[in-house]
Amino acid sequence: MIPQRMIDEVRQSSDIVDIVSDYVRLNPSGRHFKALSPFTQEKTPSFIVSPDKQIYKCFSSGKGGNVFTFIMEMEKVTFPEAVEMLAKRAGIDLGSYRQQKSQQEEQQQSSQHDTLRWAARLFYRTLMSEAGSKAYAYLASKRGLDAATIRKFGLGFAPDSWEFLLDAARRDHVPQEQLAALGLVTRHRERNSLYDTFRNRIIFPILTVGGQVAGFGGRTLSNDPQTPKYINSPESAIFEKSKLLYGMHAAKNEIRRQETAILVEGYMDVIAMHQAGFTNTVASSGTALTRYQAKILKRYTSRVLFLYDGDNAGKKSMLSGIDILLAEGLTPWVVMLPGGDDPDSFIRNYGKEAFQEELESEKRSFQEFQLQCYRDAGLMEDPDTASKAISAMTRSIALIGDPVQKELYLDELSKKLDLSRQTLSKVMATSADDRAPRHESRGPNRHEAAPNAADDLRPISVAERTFLEALLESTSYGNEVLDFAASHESMFTLEHPAARAIFTHLVERFRAMDDKEGHIDITSEISSVEMEQARNLAFDILIRLPVSEAARPTPAELEQHARRCLTHFLTAVKNIMLEPLQKQKQEIIAQLQAAASAREQERLSRELHEHNQQLRTMEQEVDESIKGILGE
Repeated sequence: MIPQRMIDEVRQSSDIVDIVSDYVRLNPSGRHFKALSPFTQEKTPSFIVSPDKQIYKCFSSGKGGNVFTFIMEMEKVTFPEAVEMLAKRAGIDLGSYRQQKSQQEEQQQSSQHDTLRWAARLFYRTLMSEAGSKAYAYLASKRGLDAATIRKFGLGFAPDSWEFLLDAARRDHVPQEQLAALGLVTRHRERNSLYDTFRNRIIFPILTVGGQVAGFGGRTLSNDPQTPKYINSPESAIFEKSKLLYGMHAAKNEIRRQETAILVEGYMDVIAMHQAGFTNTVASSGTALTRYQAKILKRYTSRVLFLYDGDNAGKKSMLSGIDILLAEGLTPWVVMLPGGDDPDSFIRNYGKEAFQEELESEKRSFQEFQLQCYRDAGLMEDPDTASKAISAMTRSIALIGDPVQKELYLDELSKKLDLSRQTLSKVMATSADDRAPRHESRGPNRHEAAPNAADDLRPISVAERTFLEALLESTSYGNEVLDFAASHESMFTLEHPAARAIFTHLVERFRAMDDKEGHIDITSEISSVEMEQARNLAFDILIRLPVSEAARPTPAELEQHARRCLTHFLTAVKNIMLEPLQKQKQEIIAQLQAAASAREQERLSRELHEHNQQLRTMEQEVDESIKGILGE
């Protein structure tokens, strides 16, 4: 169990704007930042981040929270795992604060990311040593990489040895079972022994967006045609190649700045591009572009420039990738390099200036690229094949979410093909219908159509919301309101389930505090409320509360704010206590208005008169109690 003080230290060391920026593009909006929701598909930003309060609120999904709940939502991890991830990001060691375990248990539970980082450092040190001289010469002389670039990407070398990594692991007390689980060593089935997976290979550490080592790619230095040119770490919970973009950790800031990502195929392409100054480049690492990778790109930009190899395989990958990017709201562009060059070879052969000129002169829209590919393949010469090609192009247009862009691309295609816009619209509608079942069943977004559980709850009353607003705001100025609430809990009858959950949780947490004068961390406390609807309601209130303009309020100012909060809170308490009587009064009035007989009207009139007297008496009693509490 992680102590609360360590959780607080991790939270205070993790700026929510910085954390959220790893997942979505934030734009300044007054004292807040705005973005498109990472939880739903929307066109108008409704996701708000408050740097002052260190919380977020998504008004399209209703979700809200702090850095911990955001990581839990995005990474689908538990609260302790979210704390772990943020602690590592902030450079905070939680190991010494855990419950004591045996040495064997500690070794078994040592972090897989720590082991991957250990391996990456070992490979890098080996490349820089005498043992890696041949590999270093290959990178420096043949591939033209300088020392700074090699260091930036953490390139390494695995010697031509069966047990180089194993021997180092024994020396550094790294568990062999963990090496096997991560694919760094392979088990020989017949001999039941372990050997190094990467041998005589240049090593490319593959990092997450946040900069953690997730796996490795290895390029052989052998000339044996039977030896695979590249191998990668096996798929695991940590290393899912389809969910990673090589170089993203180094490119994300420049992608955001330039508002464009350059997408290439291989490791060396990324590295060469970065060395040449094109630091907004990432790679799909030899795999066909996936929707998950497109979602990562969408966090930082709306434009992607495809720069794959110009062979048939590269063209096919770009054609399928275009639809994936369009479906995620990105605009694809394409550049085809001449003479079978890839970015790495072109830059080495002609220089970065010539490469820049090539990017500017050969850049074309995805639609131009599609049409050129179909013409080069001879598909536009026959009516039957041309019809299929045109259908494919209109399917791509149908994926565009922006209606204006969709219309413009349809008009452009009409001009290029000399076909009427009406005909293309019919083809597009048919194509979209054909694709509908596939989109309805796609995995990651299926939950978006599901009704929100909060819809099953009735709206919270104005009185109860005001009550919660005063309670939550008061925690910024001391515990006077919480103390009063804990001492008079029997007075409060909250009808809304989420309101009850918030109130009960805060009262229980206050009672459990050893130091009743200590400060309660309201965002952390709300994050630990079990009911999701209650958490979302509380963060909705917190994001709307005004921010104190005073950086360091004086004791007198704190007392003044605390007094104001208590007054508002007690007024809300009064309204809550009187609310049942007010409802009964309205019910009697409705019955009186609908009464048919004079006798029924007379009875209800007496009942209304008695009820009004009871209401006035109750109101006077509550007012007297409030005056006594306030010392008036």
